[in-house]
Amino acid sequence: MPQSCFSRLPAALVLYAAFFVLAPCQAADPAPVLKTITTRSVSANRVAETPDYARTLSGSLDWLQFGVESRTRYEVARDDYTNGLISDDALVTRNLLYLGIRHALDPLRFNMELQDSRRFDSNLPDNSSVEDRIDVLQAYAQLYFENAVGKAPVSLSAGRMAFDWADRRLISRNRNRNTINAFDGLRLRVGDENAPWEIDAIAMRPLVRNVQNADQSSADLALYGLACYWRGWSPHIVLEPYWLWLDQRQAPTAQQRNLHTFGLHGFGQWGNKSAWDYDFGLAGQWGAAAGQNRQAWAAHLETGYTWTNPWKPRLGLWLNYASGDANAKDSSNQRFDPLYGASYAFYGYTSYFSLQNLINPALRLSFQPVKKLKCELIHRGYWLASDTDAWVKAGRRDATGRSGSYIGQETDVRVVWQIAPSCDIDIAYAHFYAGGFVASTGAAPGANFMQIAATVRF
Repeated sequence: MPQSCFSRLPAALVLYAAFFVLAPCQAADPAPVLKTITTRSVSANRVAETPDYARTLSGSLDWLQFGVESRTRYEVARDDYTNGLISDDALVTRNLLYLGIRHALDPLRFNMELQDSRRFDSNLPDNSSVEDRIDVLQAYAQLYFENAVGKAPVSLSAGRMAFDWADRRLISRNRNRNTINAFDGLRLRVGDENAPWEIDAIAMRPLVRNVQNADQSSADLALYGLACYWRGWSPHIVLEPYWLWLDQRQAPTAQQRNLHTFGLHGFGQWGNKSAWDYDFGLAGQWGAAAGQNRQAWAAHLETGYTWTNPWKPRLGLWLNYASGDANAKDSSNQRFDPLYGASYAFYGYTSYFSLQNLINPALRLSFQPVKKLKCELIHRGYWLASDTDAWVKAGRRDATGRSGSYIGQETDVRVVWQIAPSCDIDIAYAHFYAGGFVASTGAAPGANFMQIAATVRF
């Protein structure tokens, strides 16, 4: 029998959870609502627990949270580098249903979310990043104690969960991707997103998606983590230190990973009317993977300025960095592992890149010409952090380094039209310009991607 991930749960975390669950909770005055800032960095704000399409019903049903989200999207990909330069069109759908029970049985609460993701009229083989037919995305019970520590709530959840963590670069509830990451296990939260501080501890088994059959987690793969959120110095700075441990030792050697990732995310605003903003993230990774020692790191640095005119334009400049392997023939590997993080908005709408062996500067202009119309224009550049390592998602590598490091550039354009409170149209276009590394390692056409999505929530 494979060893359960919960049998390896650090003793300190078990004691920590037991203390807050078993300790008596005394009545206290309701905690004041804290109005803190969120980062202006693109897509870095998290969905901590309840999905953003869900709402609490009114009247006699105020104990029930309910939501339905249905998205239909048409995608056009030309010379897709992640699929061997194949061109393909597809219609993809994602339907979500959420139910949550609050207050009626407190401190016991229940949450369930179903997902149905499909692809039609495509010539590509089944892909679990796109398709996951009628499956359970979330199903967990929760013990919730309001005002339990000071005036902060405490919750202990057990079951299947989907959520964002820190800045979403290592654990994300996927937004644009047609399927969403989920995990089986335990989660302890002390405080919440409305409190000046929060502690979030997890002991999980990442879910392995299956297109045709039920998704399952494996006892051979475990993920532990601890994140802290300090908002007491908002708006000047919000700090989010974290630690993650991915333990995958029972798999075949090529799949084994035993990685510790330590990081710090921070953001803030300053200046007249908080016109200036910044966002940064630093992460170091140590351990072993695929029989090699692993020592890697990654960073994100960003600053932006928002004007006060009616269009609310913001100009942002950022740099993403993730280390790459220096030598394919030695016993160590310096390539950063992005774990279960998001990639679409962070590294390009073509989805050709992730936080691996990457130097990625970008310039973004966003504006809102009318209240219900949001627009953005992003230009990105791409280099290999190590020219002897791979462009990972395209599967291209020159271990000699003679092909250079310049992969290319990408221009992204996006328009989101909120045609009604419960309905929006999202149109995105991206063009990739191939650079010298691409031309030296194979065919190097310019590539195009476009998607038109309609989303309805009720």
